[in-house]
Amino acid sequence: MKPIKIVVVLFLFFTVGCASLTDSEQRISRRSADSPENMLTPVDYSRFGRPPIPVKILLLIPAEFERFEHVSNYEETRIHHRLGRDAELELRDAFGIEFAKVEVRPVESQDRAMQMLWPEDPENVQLRAYDYVAIPKFLRVDSLESKEKYAFEIDLQVEFNAKNGSSITIKGHGESMIGKYAQSTPEKGAVLTLQYAVSALLDGIEKRRSLFVR
Repeated sequence: MKPIKIVVVLFLFFTVGCASLTDSEQRISRRSADSPENMLTPVDYSRFGRPPIPVKILLLIPAEFERFEHVSNYEETRIHHRLGRDAELELRDAFGIEFAKVEVRPVESQDRAMQMLWPEDPENVQLRAYDYVAIPKFLRVDSLESKEKYAFEIDLQVEFNAKNGSSITIKGHGESMIGKYAQSTPEKGAVLTLQYAVSALLDGIEKRRSLFVR
């Protein structure tokens, strides 16, 4: 009897995580405004938060996050994009839809925000009134100009710190490629890419609703 060869191919899809830390990076597909039917339009967050996650969030905005700027080059002109200010506004709107209650508070630095999470810190008592303290961070911002297009990529991260000491880290990626002759501008392209990244954050939160309500 001839031996029978059995070949088994296994496709393994896996996620690495634990109860205290979950990393989620959601990618938004590249968009183009080369034609009228692909005009760049603001992202609508209203499809999220149905219903809102029943938790109370304190969104801490570190000074370096709020002041964050990216400089792009467009036709030999340097353009300053105040993405930190725009990101704060986008997160206010997005989290206001996604969670039952959100409060926003500025803080002097990323390091100070992390220190406030320590039980020994004098301000930690105030944080105990919230289910989660959210701290946002820019991971990467890139822009590229070619002969006929300009492109943006933005990676955001938000760390949600719970009262019990656990944390959930969500990452969002947004990108866009815009034709120079489309009815848009580098400024609008950068803001839209930021909105894609925030939308990706919300998508990651939605996929992990069960981690926020225990």
